[in-house]
Amino acid sequence: MSFWLTSTGHQLTIGAMPRVSIIMNVRNGAASLHAALDSVFAQTFTDWELIFWDDCSTDNSAKIASEYTDPKVRYLLSPEVTPLGRARELAIRQAKGEWLAFLDQDDIWLPNKLQKQIDLVEGASSVGLIYGRTVMFSTRGRERDFDHRHEFQPLPEGDIFERLFIDSCFISMSSAVLRRSAVEKIGGIPEQFQVSPDYHLFVEIARLYSARAVQEVVCRYRLHPGSMSHYNLRRMHEEALLVVDRWAHCLKPRLAARRRRIHESIVALADMRHIGTVGSGTLRLFTIGSPTFLFSRPFARAFRAIRRRVRRPYWRIYGTSTIPKECRESAGFEDKSLPGDRCSPNL
Repeated sequence: MSFWLTSTGHQLTIGAMPRVSIIMNVRNGAASLHAALDSVFAQTFTDWELIFWDDCSTDNSAKIASEYTDPKVRYLLSPEVTPLGRARELAIRQAKGEWLAFLDQDDIWLPNKLQKQIDLVEGASSVGLIYGRTVMFSTRGRERDFDHRHEFQPLPEGDIFERLFIDSCFISMSSAVLRRSAVEKIGGIPEQFQVSPDYHLFVEIARLYSARAVQEVVCRYRLHPGSMSHYNLRRMHEEALLVVDRWAHCLKPRLAARRRRIHESIVALADMRHIGTVGSGTLRLFTIGSPTFLFSRPFARAFRAIRRRVRRPYWRIYGTSTIPKECRESAGFEDKSLPGDRCSPNL
């Protein structure tokens, strides 16, 4: 068994190192915290610790956390309000486990989530990223796959580096489990990733390690008007542009250019929604963005909605059960190959 040492004043205490460190970054999450925390304690896999990082919440988040008295829960109060990227980095530094799992305050894990993911990587040192299928749900009862790109097909596994640019960020952070040594190897989360550090982490790790995916539903992603993405749309896509620029020289030129145009278009759209920046947003859209992409979005959403009515998505067919082995093999699921040699990123 592995052990770790912590210093408490002049006294040293020794404890068993958990296999998984669960990171919860919380900021005024009282409305949904009970459901999220209960889903952690309902896990069939029990070798975990929970890092509850409270980013100076002003609601009852701290009180709710105090109700969970299990010693595996470590409550940490941030000394000041910090952007999500910095808060994630600080919480990660407190982790002791071999693997880092993430659960956002709005989301819910299914009971066998961690067990299925850890079972995938027993003895697989080449794997640095595990994720799983996630279903989005709203208070009105609507449900759909978080990842519309693979809604009717298997989730990618193996070398997914290029796929993270072809399809952009299709992985839900609350479904992800990262090898802690891999996060340390890439240098953690840079300060410029303030609201959406997830994409950076996935791309950097996928460059060096293989990925595995649980094809069944392991996580439920809550949608509501107060979701962070509604307030930070512009910044999210600016940060996605940083990722594209960092790796553009390793991508096919047309792919890199397409991703830039798409992200620039959404930044432009965010600007066009405000009277003070509508002019600059329009100029951005027609010079470095893609009006065609922006104007096609309503039709694309309508097409996906119709397709869901005539075809059953993977998650509705298999739910939380196991996808038949022959389906996995035909989709190349057994490919555990490492990513190929690649150039270094632009610094």
